[in-house]
Amino acid sequence: MNWNHSSIYVYDSCNIINNSTIYQCKGGIHVRKARLTLRAKLNLFVGLNALLGFLLVASGFSYITIKDEFQDKGEQSLQIAETVADMPQIIQAFHAKNPPSIIEPLVERIRRTVGAEFIVVGNMQLVRYSHPDPSQIGKKMVGGDDEIVLQGKTSITKAVGTLGLSIRGKAPIFDANHRQIGVVSVGFLVSDIWKQIGMSLMEVIGLSTGAFLMTLLGAHLLSGHVKRQIFGMEPSEIAQLVQEQSAILQSIQEGILAVDSTGHISACNQQAKRILDLEAHDLLGKEPEDVVPYPRLCTVISDGPDYVDLPMIIGNTMIMVNRVPVLLNNEAMGAVITFRDKMQLDQMERRLEDIERYADALRSQRHEFMNRLHTISGLIQLEEYDLVRELIDDINGEQHQLLSFFAHRIRDPAVLAIIVGKIHRARELGIQLTIDSASKLSEHCPHRDVVVTVLGNAIENALEALAGERTKSREPMVTVYLNDEGESFTLTVKDTGPGIHPQLGSRIFEDGVTTKGPGRGFGLSLCSQMVANANGKLSILSSSQGAILEMVLPKGEIVECR
Repeated sequence: MNWNHSSIYVYDSCNIINNSTIYQCKGGIHVRKARLTLRAKLNLFVGLNALLGFLLVASGFSYITIKDEFQDKGEQSLQIAETVADMPQIIQAFHAKNPPSIIEPLVERIRRTVGAEFIVVGNMQLVRYSHPDPSQIGKKMVGGDDEIVLQGKTSITKAVGTLGLSIRGKAPIFDANHRQIGVVSVGFLVSDIWKQIGMSLMEVIGLSTGAFLMTLLGAHLLSGHVKRQIFGMEPSEIAQLVQEQSAILQSIQEGILAVDSTGHISACNQQAKRILDLEAHDLLGKEPEDVVPYPRLCTVISDGPDYVDLPMIIGNTMIMVNRVPVLLNNEAMGAVITFRDKMQLDQMERRLEDIERYADALRSQRHEFMNRLHTISGLIQLEEYDLVRELIDDINGEQHQLLSFFAHRIRDPAVLAIIVGKIHRARELGIQLTIDSASKLSEHCPHRDVVVTVLGNAIENALEALAGERTKSREPMVTVYLNDEGESFTLTVKDTGPGIHPQLGSRIFEDGVTTKGPGRGFGLSLCSQMVANANGKLSILSSSQGAILEMVLPKGEIVECR
């Protein structure tokens, strides 16, 4: 055979397979760190904010309390000292023979009444006339903080005396001639002041702790309510769900339009925009009447009842419309409207009709055999045994010749089954399918799955090419050659069809590359991947006189191509 303008397309096994990358994970355990849940984050955030707020309030309150408490005690001690210094009994006692006997009992009553730690009255030489400890009476006042009061001025000081560190209020004592004759010192121990401050702070801490616990309880209830509102999902799960829903929405071939309870468009995929001829518009948040120029469709979208397969004309396209409500807790939250081009549905119907025609072909083959059986039955009833014998011999010879060849040359049952099936298929199409007499295949075909897939696909492609060829300038024929002798397995399928379309070129092994229309063009891609995984080679030689598909596979173990 002369091959004119021929070209070869070769698929090598260990190249990129279908433009995809194979990744391999080698050993090791991948541990994913646990993440805080949304509820834990809310509880933690509210708790930390409440704790920080309480700490700031407690710190400010403590500072103000301590400052005010010391300031109040100082002012209180000074007021008591001034009151004692102005008492006539105290002033008159200074002119008595024994001032302590008059001053000490009077001052002690006052001290116990006001709760001061001490009230000490002394003369200008700082000799005590009164003291809570009687043994200290007559002794000199200590602390070294009397310089200002001896000058006739009041003062508030902090000094260490015989009873410890104290806050002191000091006032001068004047006689009737306004001459200073002594001093009064009133004091509160710092340790007692701190005790009082501590009691006040404990009350604040108790109230703050109670408020903090109530805040934690509120945070727990709030986080639980939020989790219920989002169906117990985490933010990452919601984000993933939104992305998945968006991908699903855009991948669906039907147009989808969703409206919320207010009648505004809440979702719309690209297919819907394409069918409505609104690809350049943003529909989200708008009312259907403002963007959809089809009154009947707007009625269905906005307030129509639930529809199933409602036919409608959109522009020059016939579509099928469906409308279903969106329910939440048995309450309508909106509606979803789907519509699809009826032409696509018609294409599916035509494919179903093709399947039905194939079933009719099978029935016709069954009828052919039934007719032969009826003929034999009639001849037997007519006692035409010679004719019966001749007819049976013809049928038997035909089948015996075929099976005898297969029994000796093609011994693998799976490969034999697909060849016999394709021979019957070729007869229905009026195409001659032959097996090269040099073919030879053992019982255990190497890479059986690969061989069966490639063989079936190659023969079917050849039959389709020959059946679709309008010019019958040459006899439609398909020839198959198989051989597993030697170190490799070889498969060749030749046909006398028109060859591969020139525009396909070397892209014949890519997904979806075909001239047979949409939804086709995946057989050779699948075959090429299987051959590559078996470390084999798949090639096609094509010309205007026909095409030759050749596959070579190693006979060893299957090695995954990487």
